[in-house]
Amino acid sequence: MEIDKLKHSLNRLGIQPSDYRILKILPLVYVAWADGKMERVQKERIHAFAVERYELSAAGSALLQKWLEERPTHEYIAEGLRDVLFLAQAQDDMGVDFSELPGLLAFAEQIARSTGRVLDAPEGVSAEEELALEEVARELHIDHGQSWARLLESLRPS
Repeated sequence: MEIDKLKHSLNRLGIQPSDYRILKILPLVYVAWADGKMERVQKERIHAFAVERYELSAAGSALLQKWLEERPTHEYIAEGLRDVLFLAQAQDDMGVDFSELPGLLAFAEQIARSTGRVLDAPEGVSAEEELALEEVARELHIDHGQSWARLLESLRPS
């Protein structure tokens, strides 16, 4: 029954079942779009991440390109994150291991720090990106603590 719900969800999201691993890219895409724009360096890093880790079909690659060019809706992202969590908690060998979810969140934070003006600087994380990281952590049931930006801010003398 649950697998049928997943198949319906993938269909609604425009994801072919063989490309279900593309769901793991959604946290990065969500955080990159959190401030209303996606910078070229963020697009390049997300694309490189996808190419290095996943063998996407032509349809999967086209969908990824769409995500990089057009901001997915919050509802779309939320459904995709629920699917990632479902796959990570599934008792079968679907290729999504719960232990890799914190790594996805860490890479999403790295994407947030990827800006043209302060490349990879912790303070490059915007307030909107910080909120998106918190939401991803909550939806994926990850206790990620604070981002580097927030940690450094809390350590500054008043």
